[in-house]
Amino acid sequence: MNHADPQTIKNINAASLKEFIAKGYKNASLRSIAKEAGVTTGAFYGYYKSKEVLFSSIVGEHAEYIRNLFSSDSKTGTCDSYEDFGKSRFTRLIVYTFDNIDGVRLLVAGSEGTSYGEFFHELTSLMADGLKPYMSGLNDEFIHSLISGLFASYCELVIHDAGRCQAGNAMNTLWEFYEAGWRTVLKR
Repeated sequence: MNHADPQTIKNINAASLKEFIAKGYKNASLRSIAKEAGVTTGAFYGYYKSKEVLFSSIVGEHAEYIRNLFSSDSKTGTCDSYEDFGKSRFTRLIVYTFDNIDGVRLLVAGSEGTSYGEFFHELTSLMADGLKPYMSGLNDEFIHSLISGLFASYCELVIHDAGRCQAGNAMNTLWEFYEAGWRTVLKR
């Protein structure tokens, strides 16, 4: 990427964010981004190699933060139980999400066709791996499907712009719902 003109980079980033939010990665037009930024399509390539590199420059840091949050080997604190492992992470996820809503919304609803297209499936697998020590005796596919439901609920809250308070309350309620079910299943 050419760092010669920081204002042009800001213009491209602002135009691309607007275009990606409106249309998602797959339907976003590089020509529209370049036109909105006030550069030619050829000049765009002097700053970014491709549309996907541009998209990654917007969502990459958010994906990395969220990925680290749900990694079982992350340094987010020790956990004594599956409740601590999940609930504390989802609480931080909600706070981070609404502090960085545009970039996270692109991960949730605009990343089809990019390397981030399966991001929440990856997170489901990370969280399932982290919860396995607390879920002995449960089928891996069952654990995966339950966690996938949690992430699907989170994604719906982001897509429908629930807002920080409503999303936080909803995720707490969902965690209580799941926790009660897990307690019942784990007692068997």
